[in-house]
Amino acid sequence: MRSIKRDKVSPRLIKQDALKNNVYATIDGVLQPIVYDTIEPDGMGNKNNVYLTPEDRLAKRKAASNTKAISTVQEIVGGTATLVSPEFVFDYNKGYAEVTSGNNIKTWLASFSRNQLSQSDEALRPDVGLDGRGVNGFSPAYFSANNKDYMTFNNSITLSGDFTVFLYVEPIPEVANVHTNHRFLGKSDDADMYFSIGEYSNRSYSLSFSSSSIVLVSITGLYWKPTTKKLLITLQRSGSALYIRENGVQVASETTPITDFTFNQFGRIGGITSPTYNGSLHHISAYNEYISTNLEDLEQSIIKQASLAKG
Repeated sequence: MRSIKRDKVSPRLIKQDALKNNVYATIDGVLQPIVYDTIEPDGMGNKNNVYLTPEDRLAKRKAASNTKAISTVQEIVGGTATLVSPEFVFDYNKGYAEVTSGNNIKTWLASFSRNQLSQSDEALRPDVGLDGRGVNGFSPAYFSANNKDYMTFNNSITLSGDFTVFLYVEPIPEVANVHTNHRFLGKSDDADMYFSIGEYSNRSYSLSFSSSSIVLVSITGLYWKPTTKKLLITLQRSGSALYIRENGVQVASETTPITDFTFNQFGRIGGITSPTYNGSLHHISAYNEYISTNLEDLEQSIIKQASLAKG
């Protein structure tokens, strides 16, 4: 039976909740729990402690309340307005399903679709917030190349024909201004299928389908320079044309193969354990469709949402 004690001022009862979740306030220099009154059917008054909702419960609520962020979009296909659904959507602000005591992410459920990102190896899990100082549901995932962090999709994704991928990230160079090996999407059993930044000198983006089929974006200078420290990357294929945008502005247009692009990892290429991605992931989503009608609206929605992240 839960223990109770009587209030010295009145005969009403004070329920004892877990102290670690209680909310306190300093009154006249004394730290006291905040309480609220309830009246039982027999007329007896109770004082109830106010306590914080556990982070895992908040995360589940956020995941269950997938609001406007990104879901189906209306796209004009062949002159007809068609609803296009994403293959998946992962948003930091929907919360992570499983977080360890060290504030590492074990499981991240998609807020659209039944896919999930997970990491069974505790040593390779990304942090909630930079250096694990974030709060679940309010902070992005941070991947450490030093720790070789990465996550695996429970269902691999194959993008056929036209497609659109959104990633809101903060790529952090391990050496100041030297942006190399920002490995976003990879396939565990194929080191030649990936999407990355800084795999080669004088190149920024790489979209590789095989060892003999790769799209490379040329740049002036040895290393890629991001438009902003944190940015939205939009990757699109329309027929044999590949478009890349940063924060809603096109930065590359290349000819691409129409081969299927398959991936099941974020942060790592194939089984290569090092280097892995170093930086944050606020949002990632993918559509098996070239989005144009609502593209700018979607981009601005993602950017606005990501700008609210803490830690």
